[in-house]
Amino acid sequence: MDASEIYLERALAEYNSSVNELESKGASIELLEAYVNRGSILYMMGYLTSAMEDLSAAAEMIEEMESQGAEIDAGTYVKAHATMGAILFEQRAEISEEYSCAISRLSKLKTDSMHFDKSGIIRMCIESAENLLDSEYPEDAEQFVRKGLSILERSSDKWSENRKMELYTLLGECLLAEGNLRDAMEQYSEAIVVGTSLVDDHNIESMEELVVPIIARSQCENDLGLDDLYLNDLELAIKLLEEMARMNRLEDPEVLVHMHQDAAAALMEKGRIQEAEKHLIKAVSTGVHGAKDYLMNQTDTQF
Repeated sequence: MDASEIYLERALAEYNSSVNELESKGASIELLEAYVNRGSILYMMGYLTSAMEDLSAAAEMIEEMESQGAEIDAGTYVKAHATMGAILFEQRAEISEEYSCAISRLSKLKTDSMHFDKSGIIRMCIESAENLLDSEYPEDAEQFVRKGLSILERSSDKWSENRKMELYTLLGECLLAEGNLRDAMEQYSEAIVVGTSLVDDHNIESMEELVVPIIARSQCENDLGLDDLYLNDLELAIKLLEEMARMNRLEDPEVLVHMHQDAAAALMEKGRIQEAEKHLIKAVSTGVHGAKDYLMNQTDTQF
């Protein structure tokens, strides 16, 4: 059992004691917080059904207490409903209602709200947006992305800049899913600007996070018939992917193969045959080496 598991086990024992003690006294802010805390711990431990029971009890208590005029902290409200949304997503159930509830209090969520600090809000916003995008709710996902960006607006440290890059990419995905190609391109460009600055300062956490918006922007450019920009972004993505491959950080060589193939096809259309052939040769070479590396890794794993 590692340190994080030990921490979660101890926290669960603590919240079990709190809930058992407080339940006999009836509804209270203290019991509400204990339910939310225990439900969150249970979720992190993978006990989804038990977590859902605690958080549902908390949501019912919030509704009852607010009907009697009590003021519930936005952090408590958002934590309960966003976590229930995440649980439902993992259970492949309908998530829109719970996330809609969380969205209704996002504007009141601050870095000093209950259950949250700056990093906690950002992590929640990213997870929620990803779940909503995967469930085809881009408009709701956009609400979480914009909340995250608003929290990071005045932050320029390494961690914050890396999260900005992720959020701008997610915003591009939201707008693309809504059919706004040019607006999506603008957000991918923002992600690329932030990511490029991180590379220049040697502060980027994952080069892949920079490659993603470049490839996404190139697809928008292709759809809009912006051929020169499309080729430029393909070349840029290829350059970064090849650098990752040289450093043994490219997990899936097929991505690079596809980029070379796309570049070759675009160049063929422009009659630039020799350049296209170079990309085709690199595609074949990359594919062969990638397959060889994969087989070697499989052999190492087995023996």
